[in-house]
Amino acid sequence: MSKPSMDCCHLNVAAGLFHCLQKRHVGMWLARHLQAENNSYIGFKNDFVPNTSDDEGRYSIGAQANVGLFNLQKLLEALKPLLTSDQLSQCRECLPEEWFCGDCDVLHHKKHPLHNRECVIRGFFEAIPPTTCIIKGEDGYCTHEQGRFDLHQPLYECQTCQQQWTPDFKDLLRSGYWPASVTNSTLYTLDLLSSLQELKIISPGFSRQAFAKLLEHRTKCGGRSGPINGDALQRSFLELSYASFEEDQLCCSAPFTCPACTPEMLAVSADGNRKLYRFRRNGSSDDPGFFEGLFVAEDSAVSRFVDTIQKAVKNTQGRGTCGDSQWTAARETSRRASKLDEEGMEVAVCRHGFLLKALNMYRGEIFAYPLYLQRELMPAKAQFFAMDLACKYWPYLEKVASVLPALQELTTMKPFLSVMHARAHATKCEINWSGRNQEGAGTTAGEEVEQVNSYLSRCALTTKYMSKAARVDMLTLHAMGWNEKKNLSLHQALSTRYVKTCQRLHDETARLADLKTELDCTDEVVSQWLSDVKEWAAGETPDTSRASQGTTHRGLQQSIEGLYLSVRHRKRTLYRQNDSSKFRHRLRRKLAEDKKLLLQEIQKYNDLVLESATTIDVAVVEHSLTGEITVSQIWPWEVHGSANISIKKRVHDQVMLTRRLHEETSVLVLEMEMEMEMAQHCTWLQSLAMVLKNKLAEEDQGNEGLCCLLRRRLSEVSERFQVVLQQYKIALGPEASVLLHVEEEDQSGLSSPETSEDEEENKI
Repeated sequence: MSKPSMDCCHLNVAAGLFHCLQKRHVGMWLARHLQAENNSYIGFKNDFVPNTSDDEGRYSIGAQANVGLFNLQKLLEALKPLLTSDQLSQCRECLPEEWFCGDCDVLHHKKHPLHNRECVIRGFFEAIPPTTCIIKGEDGYCTHEQGRFDLHQPLYECQTCQQQWTPDFKDLLRSGYWPASVTNSTLYTLDLLSSLQELKIISPGFSRQAFAKLLEHRTKCGGRSGPINGDALQRSFLELSYASFEEDQLCCSAPFTCPACTPEMLAVSADGNRKLYRFRRNGSSDDPGFFEGLFVAEDSAVSRFVDTIQKAVKNTQGRGTCGDSQWTAARETSRRASKLDEEGMEVAVCRHGFLLKALNMYRGEIFAYPLYLQRELMPAKAQFFAMDLACKYWPYLEKVASVLPALQELTTMKPFLSVMHARAHATKCEINWSGRNQEGAGTTAGEEVEQVNSYLSRCALTTKYMSKAARVDMLTLHAMGWNEKKNLSLHQALSTRYVKTCQRLHDETARLADLKTELDCTDEVVSQWLSDVKEWAAGETPDTSRASQGTTHRGLQQSIEGLYLSVRHRKRTLYRQNDSSKFRHRLRRKLAEDKKLLLQEIQKYNDLVLESATTIDVAVVEHSLTGEITVSQIWPWEVHGSANISIKKRVHDQVMLTRRLHEETSVLVLEMEMEMEMAQHCTWLQSLAMVLKNKLAEEDQGNEGLCCLLRRRLSEVSERFQVVLQQYKIALGPEASVLLHVEEEDQSGLSSPETSEDEEENKI
């Protein structure tokens, strides 16, 4: 008796029934099995039978798995006559009709050639490539390698007039593919390249080799063969990224502009990142990158600027020393590394963490590099220029500006020593240069560039092996992705910052009042102490040793300061600048030797000093070396007659913190008829919407594709403006009246494209 024949439609119904029954039996088995597992915890054994009618114990706890398998086998035997040899092709992407015969498979997948298919000709599921079809031969069904289509020569055919033509670049883009070569022999889906871009932004250390291996695995699972060309993948990714960038430029995008810092910026922070180096490669291409000069400055321009500076100014050799630290970056000259091309990157950011500009370092962290960035960012009208070495950099800037008048305008900025780095400087340097003591700076930390560098440093895992152009392009894409993420959360960050600042201002004001009560000092006394601290910091530290013992005392003082400097610097950079465990072991050994020698020198100094008030407390020094406190050490020879300078500095720091918090609330909102960050953010969105609206009016009768992009961008900006404005009004509370003029301008000047068209029709 012959088996009943079925077409693909009946087969899909039968297959669906089979899958439903299979899922039902599996679900029943899982439910019973889980019930058995739960019951076993309270004392049931494997021979326990939950059903009292099961006298033979077939469904006992221990036999549940075997019974489930037995039931599925019997179900397969019952449905096997329905699965004829004519329906042996399955496509998981064509649900709910996933089973096809040979003819239906070819007919259906002419329009979907890249679907992943499987066949069961040899009795089990195996993947078949797109170029393979199933044919019926003398010995039964088999796969034919020269299959349904030639993917190397795509062809379009009109179903009405039967005209055929080869698709061009536009046709491939409309179909969702990006060609990797001129001959279109390799195609990448746009979704795949977009996923790669998201992965690179979320995980900067993710390499193209790892992504290519992932694609090769998926290719193998889909029945295809052949490795993925990593170079072609990266080139296609960069081409698509640049095309997307140009599209955004048509919509007035500004990827390296902070909305809250436009048109007036409060502070710029610059610092070098030595981890973004690149190994020297022989024979690498010198072709320019897609994003040359956009974010990373052109090397030729930076080189000319550095040469001009070094020819005009006599440089000082060696590293700079300040207080408890010896700074590698505090230098005016440096030699090039032998095995590296780029030795790192100097980066500049605003106080909200937006990346503004960068340049490649070829001579270490010399002062000419931040000087170039400061000159490039002068149009932003920043009030402060923050660095971790402002105390060394600013005298260098004044020296250069005195020789080169074109740089004189750079001195109009105010120097700003990063708040956390200031703790590692000398105490007097911290008082004079720290951003915490700069009037008008608010709670700007100057450490925003460190947060960005922690993200960019992960890119070095892959960029150090790239070509020069690919490295610049990839770092630019990472920078644009970082700024986009910052832009999307800017209104939330500013709102949260305002709420926390107000709360902290209240707490610190109460703490200042408690400190005044504890020290029993009035406002007049506090003002006098502030003057005393500033006067002490501005003066030179005299040598208080007696003439007969001057050489011995001064030698010990310098030795103690130098050893203390070395120990703190090594402990701070032990993990930050050293990747090798073997090298860190040598540093720990050297660290222990220096610490032991430091304690010996302190003991010698205490034995020579007769007055107990001028001796060094060893316990305090050891505690400061643990890193638990960040306050700089004040040595007895630095006090010069003012025994309570530490108490005065404590009051000084608390007063400065309270003042900066009060300034921050003014910086974040609106005061003295000056638009600051929240208002500037709203105004920036309004201006962008107005520019888009005007550009849309100009192109209304022109390119329809560009008009479509402009309408979408205008809609996004308008919706974002409403979200941002509502967020700020909630955060400001009673102070939200400062944004009324922004809301009035929005109601009078901004409207959606549809509203504008309706208004014009009504006027007509």
